[in-house]
Amino acid sequence: MKRNILVVGSSTYAKAVEDLGTTYHYVADFISDPKSFSLVLFTGGADVDPSFYGEQSEDMCFTNLERDLQEAHIFRVAKDNNVKMAGICRGLQFINVMAGGRLMHHIDRHDNAQHPFECFKDNVIRTVNSFHHQMIIPGPGCQIVGWCPEKRSKVYYGNNDKEVLWDGPELEAAIYPEFNACGVQWHPEWMLKKDAGNMFFVNMVSNLLELSMKDLLSIYAEKKELKANG
Repeated sequence: MKRNILVVGSSTYAKAVEDLGTTYHYVADFISDPKSFSLVLFTGGADVDPSFYGEQSEDMCFTNLERDLQEAHIFRVAKDNNVKMAGICRGLQFINVMAGGRLMHHIDRHDNAQHPFECFKDNVIRTVNSFHHQMIIPGPGCQIVGWCPEKRSKVYYGNNDKEVLWDGPELEAAIYPEFNACGVQWHPEWMLKKDAGNMFFVNMVSNLLELSMKDLLSIYAEKKELKANG
């Protein structure tokens, strides 16, 4: 089956989905004929502007409002045309915000690091890279897929860049059933294809494209409950 995939942002992220279809980088192609695309991949970059989730930041969030507005339009076109979506790093954070969630403005010890990744899917502990300073706070309907099994961050900052309490896990992957979307916090495009973190992402997106949402959730997100409220 021929699949067209829009990669929003740097073309380097295409490596993560190149085995799933033909990648395109011109947004106008997607906007003019969204139904010819199977997937939109949102990628890494600047922080999502906190105004998108009803918050403010003094100097902790480094944003690009023009990009946020463009990607919000792409997101709505994809949703309206039943085009599936995936996210990497900022891409996951952006999908989370568009789906009604929020972001932790800053966490530490996730930038330029590696750490274990645990998930509902199986009992395997994978090693993933980590190059982010924010974290998703899920909204209604978000299904958590995986998390870092160790508390790495010593401090959490939220609205107005104020320190907040967080008693949940440090989240690394999620599915958004209402929006036919999923994403991970790490960077599979920087990994070897055989690396566990890359294989997990590729397999999850492949399943997103091929399975019903019910079947996808039965694999990745329904085996037990995990508290994720701050």
